[in-house]
Amino acid sequence: MKDENKHIITGIDVGTTKVCVVIASYIEDKPFEILGVGYSPTSGLKKGVVININDTVESIKSAVKQAENQAGVEVESAYVGISGEHIRGINNTGVITVSKNSTRNPFDHEITEADKQRVLDHAKGITLPSERRILHVLSQEYKVDNRNDIRDPVGMTGNRLEAKVHLIHSEVAAEKNLTVCFEKADIEIIDFVLSPLASSYAVLDPNEKNLGVVMLDIGGGTTDVLVFFNGGLYHSGIIPIGGDAITNDIAHGAMTTIEQAESLKCKHGLAKEALASGDEQISVPGIRGREPKSINARQLASFIEPRMKEIMMFASSEIRKSNHNGLFTFGIVITGGTAKMSNIADLAQDIFRHDVKIGIPSITGGVADSILDPTYSAAVGMIYWAIESGERFDEGDGFPGRLKPVSNWIKKLFSKLY
Repeated sequence: MKDENKHIITGIDVGTTKVCVVIASYIEDKPFEILGVGYSPTSGLKKGVVININDTVESIKSAVKQAENQAGVEVESAYVGISGEHIRGINNTGVITVSKNSTRNPFDHEITEADKQRVLDHAKGITLPSERRILHVLSQEYKVDNRNDIRDPVGMTGNRLEAKVHLIHSEVAAEKNLTVCFEKADIEIIDFVLSPLASSYAVLDPNEKNLGVVMLDIGGGTTDVLVFFNGGLYHSGIIPIGGDAITNDIAHGAMTTIEQAESLKCKHGLAKEALASGDEQISVPGIRGREPKSINARQLASFIEPRMKEIMMFASSEIRKSNHNGLFTFGIVITGGTAKMSNIADLAQDIFRHDVKIGIPSITGGVADSILDPTYSAAVGMIYWAIESGERFDEGDGFPGRLKPVSNWIKKLFSKLY
């Protein structure tokens, strides 16, 4: 007998080097359960942006099929992660006069959900080029008259409501290309979610976001920097360097193929040369008739550490832009596939001079043990995002859609533009 209160949610993270799929079941007011996971490498994206439709479609299909077989359900729609160089973040403020309502005091008006939505709409009223759109409006804090640091103003009384927000905007063409990939894979996109934002839902808790934390999501093509403080997102930045650059450095240094370099990085790579052994020999296969050779672990680390330092120095620069430097009680949390590299936390502590933790998804139950891995942070985070952002559930599976499916929205937009 089907449980009508059970809802199936799918999160799909399409990254530069891989597609990760997580299927979960959710009953309201209970922890969700992971039913199935899928993983497929991809070469169809560069720095988070689709460059080959067919390759991306095949990777999506492969990862989804793995997850479907494990979960015993068919994926028809999903929340999809998006990232890349085209993503931008900006802080802004909105201010409104509170609507009159039934309060007895004509000078103090009770703030409603409608007022809250109006001030958020006002805050996102920035002028963007026609090829860009607002992806997320993320509240930082509210101010009612002269009262600051308010998390939720609904129910309070006042005349003037102000909202400080962080706006994420993206390139419509990049979304369109990703939408085409999912249409060809016969999957409807419920909503796009900024991938590192989704990761934060999986690896950070409210205490970390309240007292200050920086999350680095180091993927294949980009490194995403999110700065949280007082419960809100205060800065976001995308660095166009990720694990792929490290792989390329190894390929050049060891004179081997990209495929072999990736294998060396994953199996033997260390982020800090001083901690690597000069005695441990690693075999490197020859290419096109060349003799195989060997390098030691310290040599391999010497190819990795400079690039890793570069990534972290750029991240440090992004952190300074947030104007919250020094207020990070919980230091740095590193997630994403590159976070699995040995000694990365040691190197990060040297550079940031803060406590460093590797962020893995916080989940239990189902097949959760198989994805206690920073590679799956964004895909798991999309399940958390879907549950938190869904205002109510339909009688069937899934969500009613706070937004109409993104694929329909983009079709209408492009029909107007062209």
